[in-house]
Amino acid sequence: MPDQIEAILAFLGPSLSSDVAVELAKRANIAPAAARQRLSRAGGNVRKLAGVTFARNARFLYLAQQYGSPQYWDSLAATLIANNSALGYAIAALRQCGGMVPARQFPIICGSPIRQLKHLSAETVLLRLTDAGLVKTVIVPGLGECVALTQEERFYALDAARMRARLITEDVLLAAVRDWLRKLGIASYNLVATRKDDKLPQVGTFVWDLTAPSYLGAVTRLSREGQPKPGFVACDVNLTDDMSIDGVAPFIRKCTTMRALRNVGPCIQILVANRFDKDAFKALRANGIIAATPASLFGKDIAEALHELASVLTEAAHASFDSAKFEALFQTLARIEGATNQLRGTLFEYMVADIVKRTHWGEVTMNRIFKVAGVGQAEIDVLSIQQNQQVIAIECKGYSPRAMIPDDLFKRWLHHNVPTAYAYVRDHPEWRNLPVTFEFWSSAPISDEMMALFEKARAEIKASRYTIELRGPPDVWKACADTREKSLIHAYDNHFTPGDGTLPPRSKARPAINKPLAATEDEDG
Repeated sequence: MPDQIEAILAFLGPSLSSDVAVELAKRANIAPAAARQRLSRAGGNVRKLAGVTFARNARFLYLAQQYGSPQYWDSLAATLIANNSALGYAIAALRQCGGMVPARQFPIICGSPIRQLKHLSAETVLLRLTDAGLVKTVIVPGLGECVALTQEERFYALDAARMRARLITEDVLLAAVRDWLRKLGIASYNLVATRKDDKLPQVGTFVWDLTAPSYLGAVTRLSREGQPKPGFVACDVNLTDDMSIDGVAPFIRKCTTMRALRNVGPCIQILVANRFDKDAFKALRANGIIAATPASLFGKDIAEALHELASVLTEAAHASFDSAKFEALFQTLARIEGATNQLRGTLFEYMVADIVKRTHWGEVTMNRIFKVAGVGQAEIDVLSIQQNQQVIAIECKGYSPRAMIPDDLFKRWLHHNVPTAYAYVRDHPEWRNLPVTFEFWSSAPISDEMMALFEKARAEIKASRYTIELRGPPDVWKACADTREKSLIHAYDNHFTPGDGTLPPRSKARPAINKPLAATEDEDG
């Protein structure tokens, strides 16, 4: 009876057919074989998950209205994990991350190796989940290509701005962890790698948010030649809600699987999160993993500043940027070595977006990804769409005023980002006939060679296609001053002027657009 099967699924929730058959046999007072026969003919609202197999030919059953619900995902992940399926760990990891992660980070969070004998690789796990219709790859404004759980719209509550703010905050946290490992001598000072590097950090067959070799006595071994052979430290961070027992399961699997590799030295494994459920904390400790929080590592002030940073950046994406709040956070988080560069670049992007919002009419968005088939993709830091009037795409480089913008970054903007974004605009049904301007805003000068390259490119571009503009430090400073927003001007003066009078106040003449302020220091933005 379909109605009876539906009642069981409503009571048990999404379940394996073997469990439903046991309950059906009990309720209908029939033999198990007869119950299985009825299940095989079930229709109506009863659905069977395709593309995923279980022991003894069992199927995962659910009601149509349960699809994509939290109960559906929790039950599916738990069932797959109970069957030791790599797919279950990946789903649990995505659930812990709010249902979506940047595609680049999926191999880090899924709990599967890049490549290892007798184990499904992260790439294979993603392919099988995609083929089963459980996940999909999507382009999200501000985040780029992401892997997301497939679910009904009513269960889909992703805030892309909030997620991007969390990822930025996690990058600052990783800078703090790197600083902490260096200062304590746990990690080899110049060999700490993080997920912001071109290549994902790797120890053994797994990738992580942060890795480094370690010469601590507890993890160092001697080679056959009698030379010290370092161990490792590997760390992942997650600043989502409380880490649940299911949420930490992929990390535990990653750690224990790697320890079984005979050719990989001992590794200190760390998971940093805002909070851990009691069961999650106990499971991590039981498996010899350090479960840490920002507060336990760096103290209450840093922990609160990281939490506030995520909130400020989320609010800034939906309203005007509160530069005064960010200024206070900058002072606290600047104690972290390496965080200043990350924060300066982030601050500059949000300040430029705020300037454009205050001085232009139209829709202003941040970090849009323009993807063109056969060409590639380009990220637009700040995009201003003036309906039926024009499109302005801005590249932001927030560097120390004493630095110099690296030539390769400027060349990439001019030779890749601009033509790629232009191709995207010309394919867009609402923008294709609008004038397009690409602007490069920077708080540090470009080299004379790049200035010559820019002038040559601008002269060669046909006005009927698009225009390019360069806004160097004095121009950005003036644009900031023209808003007459005191907190915005104060923040710019504090972080993007040298403080030695080189860049004069508004009442005085401005220096040339490309005049270097002093000897350069290589500071990233």
